[in-house]
Amino acid sequence: MFPGRRPAERVVFKEIYCTAKGEGYLKRFRTAAVGTAYRNVDGSERQVILEGLKVGDRLRLVWDVRKENRILLLKWGAGRDIDMSQCMGRLDDKVAAEVLRGVTQETQVPTARVAKISGGTRKRPKLGCVIEMSIYPVN
Repeated sequence: MFPGRRPAERVVFKEIYCTAKGEGYLKRFRTAAVGTAYRNVDGSERQVILEGLKVGDRLRLVWDVRKENRILLLKWGAGRDIDMSQCMGRLDDKVAAEVLRGVTQETQVPTARVAKISGGTRKRPKLGCVIEMSIYPVN
C-alpha cells in the first residue's frame, strides 16, 4: 500500500433478470432515465450509448448493492457479463426503491424497454430516455 492511497473499493453488482412474459404484468409505467448526460466511471459517454438505442430496445437492470436505491440501466448486449461501458443512466431513486422492494421480497421481477428517446435538437442537444417498466409476479 502506498502512502496517501486508499484501498480499491469493491464494487458489487447484481443483475435483475426477467424474461418478458407478455401481457401477464402486474403494473406497467413509464419513467425517465436520470444521469444520461454524465460519463461512466470508465470514461465512456452515456450520450453515445443513447445514440445507438431505438424505441423498443430491451435494457438490463443492474442493482448497485453498495448504494441503497441505485439501479443502473445498461444497453442489452450479447454477453452475460456486466459491462459498465454500456450504462446509459439509472432509475430515479423513488422508482428504484419501489422496484427493489418487490425484488428483495421475491414477489416481483421487472423488465425495461426504451419507450422514447428525447432531445438531440438544436434547442435541446442532450439526449434523454423514457423507459417503460413492466412488473411481473414471481411464479
